[in-house]
Amino acid sequence: MKKAMKALALGMFAVLGLGVYQQSAYASGKADSTNAASGGKSVRPLVKIICPYGVGGTADVIARKFAQVANELHPEYNFIVNQQTGGDGFAAATAFSQEAASEKDLLIFGYGVAYRHDLGKKYNTELVDFDRTKILPVATVDDRTWIMYAKKGTSLKEVLDRAKAGGIKMSGGNPLSDPHLALGSLIAQEGGTVKVVPYDGGAAQKLGLTNGEVDVFVGTTQAAQSDVEAGTLVPLLAFSDRPFTGFVGPNGPIDVPTVAGPSKASELNASKDYSGSILAAGGYIATHKGADPAWVAAVEKVARDVWASKEYSDFIASIMLNKYECYGADATAHLEEACQKAIKAFQTLSGK
Repeated sequence: MKKAMKALALGMFAVLGLGVYQQSAYASGKADSTNAASGGKSVRPLVKIICPYGVGGTADVIARKFAQVANELHPEYNFIVNQQTGGDGFAAATAFSQEAASEKDLLIFGYGVAYRHDLGKKYNTELVDFDRTKILPVATVDDRTWIMYAKKGTSLKEVLDRAKAGGIKMSGGNPLSDPHLALGSLIAQEGGTVKVVPYDGGAAQKLGLTNGEVDVFVGTTQAAQSDVEAGTLVPLLAFSDRPFTGFVGPNGPIDVPTVAGPSKASELNASKDYSGSILAAGGYIATHKGADPAWVAAVEKVARDVWASKEYSDFIASIMLNKYECYGADATAHLEEACQKAIKAFQTLSGK
């Protein structure tokens, strides 16, 4: 009777779409739940990867590729991606932080959301309804270099001159998002100003540039790769201190100047240090603070295996993102360091 009741309970949880895990399954990576309605066949526990951004954006593309490879490597789980958009990442973070630590949902947790959380708490820049310390980063899944794009025929000098003369408009997240912190802190050092025009998602942000509503778009390589290849957009500046290559335009390879390092743009003041505008970008796969350590270890193992796969690493390279792996306590420490740097960038941008 007890066995029958247990099978029925597990089947009910599976139908409701909740992940059901046995303690031994975490460490071994094998789940042994069964569904009575399926005739005793093994049921893969459902693990939702919550993506805070719309379909087709870089975060969504990364989440779906991660889920695909994770399912191939760990068929004992059923990873699916669920969109939960709103507030440029805040809606998902708020809902996720309010879940019980025992829930097995995972979150694509971006640096930018963490930056805005800390700025909101410290400077009251916006209302923050969640506590990011309840979100536990397990592993990096996305490391990107912000690129500033402009319409064909626009030069970096023209953008800088316009910023100093009367200010420029940019698309790329909301005010105080990491693209704004990156460009805004740099332009502030140049004596100029930047205004953010918010759009919902990378496609709309890029469209704002092509329609002439903004002067520049600060986004990922993936977001504008096809436009650069077609020659309709040009990458003017990479927020990096290492030479940035990989773009190919109609006339061949494009070397994008950077804000610091050996390939620093000649249009920037040679005597100034703009490295404070190089902010960590991308994000983590995260679970809940206080989650079962065995579950956290299982998620980390899945992430390590995904990164070790040629399919995932080659995909990351194909859209010119960076291969940067960071796990466990190192991932938490890296996020904290990144948030401190973002606060300094805000201070440069705002003069506070």
